[in-house]
Amino acid sequence: MINDKKSLLGRLASLTFILVGAGIVTIIPIIWMISASFKYEAEVFSVPIKWIPDYLFLGNYIFAFEKFPYLDWYLNTIKVTVMVVLFNVVFSSMAGYAFAKLKFVGNNLIFFIFIATLMIPLEVRIIPQFVMFRHFDMINYHSSVYLPWIFNAFAIFLMRQFFVTVPDELIEAARIDGCSEYRTFLQVVMPLAKSSIMALVILSFTWGWNSYLAPLVYINDMKKQLLAVGIDLFKTQYVENYGPQMAGATLALLPVIVVYLIAQKSFIEGIALSGIKG
Repeated sequence: MINDKKSLLGRLASLTFILVGAGIVTIIPIIWMISASFKYEAEVFSVPIKWIPDYLFLGNYIFAFEKFPYLDWYLNTIKVTVMVVLFNVVFSSMAGYAFAKLKFVGNNLIFFIFIATLMIPLEVRIIPQFVMFRHFDMINYHSSVYLPWIFNAFAIFLMRQFFVTVPDELIEAARIDGCSEYRTFLQVVMPLAKSSIMALVILSFTWGWNSYLAPLVYINDMKKQLLAVGIDLFKTQYVENYGPQMAGATLALLPVIVVYLIAQKSFIEGIALSGIKG
């Protein structure tokens, strides 16, 4: 019995050590980024690293707002992110419910085709999408960035995995009581999916907020650009401007951290619940 306890404590200590180490490795670049955002350009890569600058230089943040339309980029990114979250939650929830609970011809085959699209990277789809958006005169519009998120195979898979766990008896009872399929979905099933929806909201927020390749290709107007691409524009032909880039990245990271801290409990529950059944 004592040996079992010692073995268990040893495994817990090892696991704790690994997790703490992984956490430190993950957070060090973020700390360096924040520190570099308050340094002069010449001090960014000084050796040894000064984690706390002797003087907090705010010029990098001033540079971001005075030299570039950083506030416009911020508002554009918020707009695109809201649309991405909305599309993912609405359409992926409906599609996930249909695949999980509705019986129709080709259900499993269509779902398999949806999942198979996960193997097609954005880099492969970007040129056909560009040709299509140009044909519809959508280049240089934010709709070209967020409309493709109407179809998101991973989000559909995530929601479908949760809806599979909802008892069929509950849905049948709602139908017997006279609920239509839409009412059953909205008033019976969706309230049970709060944790999974919150997990999807956080993931969608991250996807929309960090969009880079799509706006880089589809948007040419600097004022219409998004943060991820805009921060890269801080570089000049001869100077990398790491300080301003780190300042811009620090400001861009804040909303993601805030959203996750607010909803982290629901996010973890949603991921866990969505993986109960295959």
